[in-house]
Amino acid sequence: MKGNLDTLRTLLSKPSKIVITTHQRPDGDAMGSSLGLYHFLSSLGNEVTVIVPTEYPGYFSWMPGADKVMVYPMTKAASDEKIMDADLICCLDFNTLPRIAPVDETVRASGKPILLIDHHLMPDEFEWMLHDVKACSTCELVYRFIHILNEQPAISMEMAQCLYTGILTDTGNFQNGATNQAAFRMVANLMDCGLNIQFVQEQLNQNGTESKLRFIGNSLLNRMIIRKDIGLGIIIVDRKDARTYNLQAGDTEGLVNYPLSIKEIQVAVLIKEEKDITKLSFRSKGLWDVNDFARTHFEGGGHKNAAGGRSVLRSDLIIKKVTELFEKAQKSRQSS
Repeated sequence: MKGNLDTLRTLLSKPSKIVITTHQRPDGDAMGSSLGLYHFLSSLGNEVTVIVPTEYPGYFSWMPGADKVMVYPMTKAASDEKIMDADLICCLDFNTLPRIAPVDETVRASGKPILLIDHHLMPDEFEWMLHDVKACSTCELVYRFIHILNEQPAISMEMAQCLYTGILTDTGNFQNGATNQAAFRMVANLMDCGLNIQFVQEQLNQNGTESKLRFIGNSLLNRMIIRKDIGLGIIIVDRKDARTYNLQAGDTEGLVNYPLSIKEIQVAVLIKEEKDITKLSFRSKGLWDVNDFARTHFEGGGHKNAAGGRSVLRSDLIIKKVTELFEKAQKSRQSS
């Protein structure tokens, strides 16, 4: 924990006004860590508000406290007031303020002290920081933070469900490289607190729509490019498909992982067309560093085996660029 812990303890020792915020297009770890911390800080008598910069996926609406989350574009005036009145702003699951645009402008203007809890590379500096790139998720770090403040905290069912959601989603159901020993120990402890893992699994993985399932089928059949010779798999989500299948926030979550189920594929790329920009998601196996790839070529970054990026190029030109880069990388590997 970086920063004067005694000062933070003093701030939290009396009822305070606290705002929690997380990155655009909140995923399971963003929602889980934010709501997990929300329930903990609320239990201490604080006035806590969770503000997200963009709408969160509807399949997280079951989470305890999700109905109280303020979506910034829909609540701008009220959200700005909460931020300006706050005694502390907690920034979760992102490493730099532009990741919460447009909320970042008000956060900067407020001048309020910030607590960062995150596991992404190269974070900005803030008053207090609990940062560890080896953590499986930000939920793991929130769990650690709770125990820093109280060695034997009372973990409620609401907190357990939220924290488990973040661990489960960020580890890809305990299958990807982020999975660590701490994740299993933490889940075991949450189960001791009454966590029903089957209930959470059902809410996350068995609560979808027919249109989403048909969209996935179409993507795998008609929108997937497989290049076994260079270990690359690409899936394209164009705006026409988004309209055809009435895609909602979060409906493409996990789609990028499908090409990695093929033995020869080492890197998978999801190319998703949006109104003014094309977003990219990268996933990899083993030693492939997609964080470096995304930073170098697509204004992005993230983790070694999971990263994101963006481009103003058309999808066909992005495919051409990615493919050529991997062809070049494959030739370099073969000659070395």
